[in-house]
Amino acid sequence: MQNTGFFTAIAGIAALGCAVFIVGDAHADGNEVQAYGIGNFGGSGQCGNSSQTHTVHTSTAAAFVAPFNLYKSLNLWDEVSTHNNAAARGSYWTDPSKSSSGADTALNYGVDEADVVYVHTHGGHTTSAPWRSSLLMGNSSYACSVATDTNMLFGNPAGNGDLQIAVVKACQSGDYDVWKNGGYFPKFTTTDSVFTVWNAFHGDSSCGGHVTDYVGDYASESFNEGVGENWLDEAYDNAFWPWEDDDCPVSIVMGATKSARQNMYEHGGFRDRKNTGAKTSSTIFYIGGCDPTNGRKLPE
Repeated sequence: MQNTGFFTAIAGIAALGCAVFIVGDAHADGNEVQAYGIGNFGGSGQCGNSSQTHTVHTSTAAAFVAPFNLYKSLNLWDEVSTHNNAAARGSYWTDPSKSSSGADTALNYGVDEADVVYVHTHGGHTTSAPWRSSLLMGNSSYACSVATDTNMLFGNPAGNGDLQIAVVKACQSGDYDVWKNGGYFPKFTTTDSVFTVWNAFHGDSSCGGHVTDYVGDYASESFNEGVGENWLDEAYDNAFWPWEDDDCPVSIVMGATKSARQNMYEHGGFRDRKNTGAKTSSTIFYIGGCDPTNGRKLPE
């Protein structure tokens, strides 16, 4: 295991996080995973520009769901679906309480209709208020950019939300300063939400065939435990040359106590989703000293 730093936000105040070991129960509903690979940009009906096109984004989405299809064949998982490029609409990442066009619980398409989601796209973040990260979508007939504060609200029982774990392969999608200033928790969750884990990246992250490999490995090994810890182990890249920059994965876990959040990070899995209690605070797990492009060097 890497030397991992972790900090906790409680009522907007950053404090040192600590400790372990509380047992929770998996959510009682059926198990559903949805993946979104957004790799085509700049064409007719597409968002972004052509220089952003990366076909590997759909390859990693396929790699992520492959183990779930195996689990499904063994009756260990219920539903698996993939929505690539134009099928990945901004409305599917938007809660109706934040926009009238929101459709995040659309059957078999909306992010909040699944228990686990994966997305590979481009991302960005703000460096001052309003603090947020944003993701680039695939269909210009809908919102091309969705933000953690103005679009997303996950796992809200009042809105029939089910999402518990999000794995986000996008640059700047888990920025430390956005987290510290409240741009994730509590913006995209509620106190009674079931949404627990946002795995993402502080700063930019590299792209290529190696990502397909580690995403597939991560999905395979995180079925029953290590859903946060494995993400850091697989996605971290300490640049070999001094003029290169690191890949800095982070895992943001929400819940009532530090021990419950740590337990989910270490021992929770896609199927064994721990109950972390009321979402009253969050912990960000990261590798201290990681130094990416477009993100500050993480505290050690």
